This record gives sequence, C-alpha cells and structure tokens, in this order.
Amino acid sequence: MNSKHPKQQVDAEQLDLATRAAWLSFIGGYTQGEVAKRLAVSPVKAHRLIQLAQQQGMVKIFIEGEPARCVALEEQLAKKFSLRSCLIAPSDHINADDNEANFNEVGAGAARFFYNILNQLPQSSCVGIGKGRSLSALAEKLPKINRADLTFASVSGSFTRKFSANRLDVVQQFVERTGGEGYFMPVPYLARDDEEHEMLMAQASVQFSLNLARNANLYAVGIGGLKTNHYLHSVGLVTDNDLEELRSAGAVCDLIGSFYDIMGKLVDHPLNGHGLGINAAEMAGKRVVAVAGGLGKELALLGALRSGLVTDLVMGEVTAEKLVSLMEFK
Repeated sequence: MNSKHPKQQVDAEQLDLATRAAWLSFIGGYTQGEVAKRLAVSPVKAHRLIQLAQQQGMVKIFIEGEPARCVALEEQLAKKFSLRSCLIAPSDHINADDNEANFNEVGAGAARFFYNILNQLPQSSCVGIGKGRSLSALAEKLPKINRADLTFASVSGSFTRKFSANRLDVVQQFVERTGGEGYFMPVPYLARDDEEHEMLMAQASVQFSLNLARNANLYAVGIGGLKTNHYLHSVGLVTDNDLEELRSAGAVCDLIGSFYDIMGKLVDHPLNGHGLGINAAEMAGKRVVAVAGGLGKELALLGALRSGLVTDLVMGEVTAEKLVSLMEFK
C-alpha cells in the first residue's frame, strides 16, 4: 500500500522508530495501543509513526528498511522469553567484530529506549541501577530530561579495588542528566568471605541503600559473561581461581552479583552468597531492563533470560543472531 504523500525529510532516529512501528503493525499484527507500549511511546505518536512509514514508502507487501531484520529478531526473542519489550540495535556488519562499536550501538539504542521509559515513570519513582560498561554507554548517551523527582540507587556494592574502574559515575551520570537524586552502596561488589559479608551488610548506611534498591519501581542492569576479561576479573574482584571454579560449577552469567547457569539456575558456589547488594531474585515481579553491550555474551544472555528475571532487553544485532542460533542447541 504505497502512500501518495510526498516524502518528507526525517532524521534517522524517527525513521528507525517508524520502521519498527510499521513492522509491528503490519507484520506483527499489533494494535496501535500495543505498538505504543512496545516502543514506549504514546498511542498518538505510534499512530504518527505508522503514518510516517507509509508516507516514506516503506509499507508495501513487506517492510523495507535496515531495522526490519532487527524487529523480526526482537519479536522472536520477546515471544520466547515473555519479554515486555526487546530492542535490538542494528549492527555495522563491516565492523561486526568491533567490541567498542557494539557498546556504542547498544548504548545509543538503550539511551533512546530508557529516555522514553523515564518520561513515563510516576512521580517520585526510584530506579535501581546496576554496574558495567553497557550501562555506562547508556548513561553517556542519555539525553537530558527534567525529572528532579527521580531517585537513582545502586543495587550492588559500588567500590572496586581499582579507583579508575569504580562505577559510581553511572549513577552520577543519571543524576546529571535528570536532575534527580542519587545513592550508591558504600561497599565492594563482593565480600571476601561469609564473615565480611555479614559485617558489611549489617552497616546502617548499607541497609539504607538496600531498602532504596529493594523498593525501586524499575531496574536497569548489565549482564556479565564469565570470560577471562570479565568485568569482575578485570578490576580484581575475582581471581583466576574464582572464575575457573564458577565456570566449573556451570556459571555463564553474572546478574548483579548472582551467578547463573545456562538454564537460568543459581550455581552452587560460595560466591553466590558473597554479593553485597540486593539478590537478583529480589527484582522478581518488577520491571528489569537488561542492557547487553559487547560481544561474546550469547551464553550469558541465555542464562539471564531463562532466569525469568529480565522483562526488557536491549542488545546488538550480531549478538542477537548468535543468541537465536544458540537457542536451537542449548
């Protein structure tokens, strides 16, 4: 159904949204309200996006446009894991093995997606914030928004042994871009042993931060893969021996200090009791947006998705294709 309206000049972001809206409407069979919910926009904007797709000549007997392949993958993953939403950032296939480019692509897509979610949060909401490069990439690209009523709270310990690697700046970046208030958890990510865990968790300042995180309306978390260059290993929080033991126990995924196997079950390892922060399971029933930038996270993503804790997912196209292929064998 080609539109007779002349094409108007539209920026790349609007074209991306229009393509997604058209695919969901004409291929996915979603109602306008459902399209709005999937894209985290108003019903009026969803209607305008579908109209824009028609005016741009994208709607024929199929949906034209580079993001259409991504939307098909999004639909497959959303249905498989009962996700509220799934956003796959188109990848530059010429530089498909460029890890930094992948973080940038996913960060940009996640920033637009999260901006819309923040706009729709009720007054005085609290947002639980995790760790990692993916969330840092999101925060760096998040447009400024006037939401001074929002509170951002770390869901896990904020200190690492390397000062340059501390992720306090993630919460701080959200605060800077919204004008809201931020709270970090003044302890390491993981305790050395049971005694240290008990002592640190009993601190009044930690209990205050824990209560904020547990009562959050929304969570934004990263997903860590247990490779040799895993974040925890790179900043000295786990040893080579720790990593080897975790992998031997079947761990493929780190989700805010909890370690899961490929079936989405907690592995039997002492480190699963040493996380300083809320347990990943305490997010159950809440909206949990997982941002998975970087390459080689297919196994970690499969474990995290099978845990049933993730409700919304943002990832790159190359990783999504590998994840879908992996699902057929694991």
